[in-house]
Amino acid sequence: MVGLQVKGASDRIALDQREQEVTETEARVAAYRGTVEEQVARVERRQAVLDALVRRHFGNIEVDENEAETAEGAETADESSAAIPEAAALRTLERQQVAFARALRAAVEARTQQTAEAIREFGLDPRVMSSRAQGGPLIPIRTAMTLDGAIDDEIADLEIALNRLAVMELSLRAIPSAKPTAYGAMTSPFGLRRDPFTRARAMHNGIDFRGSHGQGILATGPGRVSFAGWKGGYGRTIEIDHGAGVVTRYAHLSGISVSVGDRVDRGDRIGRMGSSGRSTATHLHYEVRINGRAVNPRPLLEADRDVLEIQSVAGRRNGDSVERG
Repeated sequence: MVGLQVKGASDRIALDQREQEVTETEARVAAYRGTVEEQVARVERRQAVLDALVRRHFGNIEVDENEAETAEGAETADESSAAIPEAAALRTLERQQVAFARALRAAVEARTQQTAEAIREFGLDPRVMSSRAQGGPLIPIRTAMTLDGAIDDEIADLEIALNRLAVMELSLRAIPSAKPTAYGAMTSPFGLRRDPFTRARAMHNGIDFRGSHGQGILATGPGRVSFAGWKGGYGRTIEIDHGAGVVTRYAHLSGISVSVGDRVDRGDRIGRMGSSGRSTATHLHYEVRINGRAVNPRPLLEADRDVLEIQSVAGRRNGDSVERG
């Protein structure tokens, strides 16, 4: 009887141990499932953000997965991945996403530098062209990617780099680089000269182009007409706002073909050459102003083919999105 009692107690202990093991296994399985589901959701959210960023700034492009897999900076698997074999594949995908974000950011920063160099080739300062008045309340970042109170730094840095590139490309696109008239030699350059009426020294804030009465005047870059009418000594005048603080002025016209608010593209005919206002003969007075200050238009009209190609790419990437201000 003693032996049976001892065996019965031993069996109960063994049964309790098995029940405890089953309970612990079920808890581990639930924890595994919860961790895997969290990683799946995190990967999906990050991928959605990456896809949106690429579409917004580069359109629909194919991504070289091999390049993302071999990019530098892949992190080692964390403890949860080591403890949960089912999560290892997801963790690997997460590392590839981070590596892809880093590689894409490097490409974006290289393009930003190339765009800045193109602006310098026009004789302009990219810091002035891309500067913006900024402000507003502080809004902490809380997005679907937030994990344990921290944002994915690589994704956030990528979006910041993309926004910086967009501003720089809009600035480059705003530079008017086409000729304002198809025919006509330059008769008076930018800078100090003798005033044609008083013969005293005076500042000439633009370039004069000779031509025939009624000759077509062309927009030198995409933008929106901000003024069309009579402007004192300028006579009949058109002003186009190209964004990024850039405005072009076309003066002494005999006729105006656009109205305030019209959207124009590079090369569009906007008026006719004349001699209205304070003018000695038929010609076009052409000005370029950046943030209200007149700059010499000549370097903008004499840029080499490579710079113009970079500007053309920036225009195609940004479409009709011309930033105002």
